[in-house]
Amino acid sequence: MDERLRRLRAADRLSAPTVIKALLPTMVAQHGDRVLGDDAALTAGFGRTAQQQGLAVLGIDRGHDLKTRREKNGGALAVAGYRTAQRVVQHAEKFGFPVVSLINMPGADASPKSERFGQSQAIADLIATMGQLTVPNLVVFLGEGHSGGALAFANANAMIMLDDSLFNVASPEAVAAILHGQQTVSEAIDLLPMTAADLQRRGLVDQVIDHQRPDLVATLCQQIITTITTLQTQSASTLIAQREAKFQAFLDQWPQA
Repeated sequence: MDERLRRLRAADRLSAPTVIKALLPTMVAQHGDRVLGDDAALTAGFGRTAQQQGLAVLGIDRGHDLKTRREKNGGALAVAGYRTAQRVVQHAEKFGFPVVSLINMPGADASPKSERFGQSQAIADLIATMGQLTVPNLVVFLGEGHSGGALAFANANAMIMLDDSLFNVASPEAVAAILHGQQTVSEAIDLLPMTAADLQRRGLVDQVIDHQRPDLVATLCQQIITTITTLQTQSASTLIAQREAKFQAFLDQWPQA
């Protein structure tokens, strides 16, 4: 395995629940989609920061050992997870709470059960809802984020990535497989703009943070609060237009990138 992927998938990798606990001293967790049940990989709910800023949070975690990784399906969200996130986001908009998503996932669950219960529709619904939010939303990549499964959370006003994290339409292994072995997994990472540095250079990522900082959790929490505070000065229509413009600008410069 590529050393970068080994580091990203390490058992002691900073997790979304750890950041959420530091970010929100008080939080009311939300569970289940009221149809299929709960998704263990998703930590979702509402809370207030130490500065009394209300937030809605969506955190995806792979687990830290064999037991928790099985329970959380390695971070691959199923339909219940996306529909739970959709419910939280809709309530956040209703009550005027900004939305913060913290991502470390291989992509969406691709099992026959998820497909049978409408996985693609659940992902599409969340992408659309995130794009039309009248409150600010922010995504933080703590590790990997691949495929439409991650894009559902990344349709955001602002994007923060740890310097060694990845964001792409497919995992490095999938890219290598699509190219029929013409590229190794390591080469696949460098072939497409999926690293934090590449995506920041192309204007998609707003902030890159060193994953080796001794005060990493505190730095992340402060950056989240600062970013949300800045975004809250914008009108609802501006927030919606800014999300679209961010991704459109990325697409427009793609042939020259």
